[in-house]
Amino acid sequence: MNKHTLKNIKLEELVLDKENPRFAELYSGSDKEQDLIEYLLFTESAEEVANAISEANEFYPDRPLWVLQKGSKYIVKDGNRRCASVKALKHPKKYGLDLPKMEIDELPVLIYHNESDLDIRIRQEHTGSLFKKWGRIAKALEIYRLLTSGNSIESLSKIDSNPRDFIKIASFYHEAVQQKGENFKKLVREGRGKMGGKTIIFERLFRERKECGYNFGTKDGRILIKDKHLFESYINAIVAYLINHPDTTSRKMDEIYRKGESFLDLLKPYGFPPQLNNSSSDNSQKINTDIIQSKESLANNDLDNNSPFEKPYASNTNNSPIPQNTNNSSTPNQDKDTSSASNKPSKRHSIKTKPTLKRKGIPRALTTLIRETYDLNQNDFANAKTALTRVTFECILKYIIENTNKPNGKKLKESNHFSLAYKNKRGEPLPYTNFDTLKSKFTELIIDTGIKKAFENFDLQNSHQIIHNYRVGAIPADAKGLCDNLIDLVEFMLQDEADLLNSIDLPN
Repeated sequence: MNKHTLKNIKLEELVLDKENPRFAELYSGSDKEQDLIEYLLFTESAEEVANAISEANEFYPDRPLWVLQKGSKYIVKDGNRRCASVKALKHPKKYGLDLPKMEIDELPVLIYHNESDLDIRIRQEHTGSLFKKWGRIAKALEIYRLLTSGNSIESLSKIDSNPRDFIKIASFYHEAVQQKGENFKKLVREGRGKMGGKTIIFERLFRERKECGYNFGTKDGRILIKDKHLFESYINAIVAYLINHPDTTSRKMDEIYRKGESFLDLLKPYGFPPQLNNSSSDNSQKINTDIIQSKESLANNDLDNNSPFEKPYASNTNNSPIPQNTNNSSTPNQDKDTSSASNKPSKRHSIKTKPTLKRKGIPRALTTLIRETYDLNQNDFANAKTALTRVTFECILKYIIENTNKPNGKKLKESNHFSLAYKNKRGEPLPYTNFDTLKSKFTELIIDTGIKKAFENFDLQNSHQIIHNYRVGAIPADAKGLCDNLIDLVEFMLQDEADLLNSIDLPN
């Protein structure tokens, strides 16, 4: 009996495989086909495949996809980039491709009848030319997956002559992702722009691993964390540094080492190595300022020295409260505000009192509004600060919905997802924007669960009562707390436009 059947299958019946080992670990998007196609195009170089198919003006019939049938659909197990390219060419403008529209309704496929047969075939192919074309991080993750699935180091040598090097990369990757998640993934992905492709940077820094709290096992090369606190500090700092210096290359690193210097010295402003000794009153302010910046601040890339608002602080790398002085002197990680509430240790993850903005082209009126909101003294103007906090949130939300372009060139506002914020159920324009609906619909799109929860918990109704009900007044501490809670939301909404688009499930 044949292990597979060759057929032509309609394009809409072919489903891209999100669990494909080539990119499953690196892909953090939604289950929507559009998101996966965009990822493959611009991160896994499927754009080059689309160019080749467009230039040839055909999909070569001698290169069938390898698929498994699942009900009425066919899961593409090999050939996801080719399949994504053909799907994108049907709507090139939607995916930002400068290519002519191309209608290919069917693709040749080999339908495997047994998944194990297909797995064997793919594994055989991985040992050949196809696997050699994979990016270094993708190859490392696949070798590591095979290792943890029970394959021996000896068997993995058939894929690469030195699998231990790849196991080092992959095991380091898994530990770093636990610490910095999506931000770390962005740095090691291949694709457009300067931000990605930094795998080689982390590899070069393996030479200083002992100073960073980790080592690699001699048996198979897996990472061994020797000092968790030191390692986490290193990951926080190097990710923050590379986000702020995306043009960092291995060549620049080599120049530093040729001078007899250490690249790790560049991480000192980002809190590495951690220095938590508060015994010196002269230095405690500077040391703690250098180590307190929250993970969320770094996650939103707020390392821009030209920001119109507050400069970022370095990370509190172990994600725990900064130790208090034993002599009961004032601690530097408290908020600088002089109100009575500031005399208590801050419950926030950060001592920041103003947001840092990354979005380009923000209207001056909006930046002025944000500045006035955070400059207003809550002790004297609690009601006004509360009112401005709500107004600021609504203005920023409206601005990004109406001025953020999806990859197809259309504004977020133009999607049906937000229609009820601007129109009634009969499709007639509202005389005003329904901000409750706008906030709810935007929150639905946020991928990060922590940020999503922060938006959900930001209460517009309480501030509405304070603004409009003369019997209800704001308490200074509450006004300040509301404004502080807005910081993460502002930074999320006014991050770089491309980063914002990567942080939400784009609506149709």
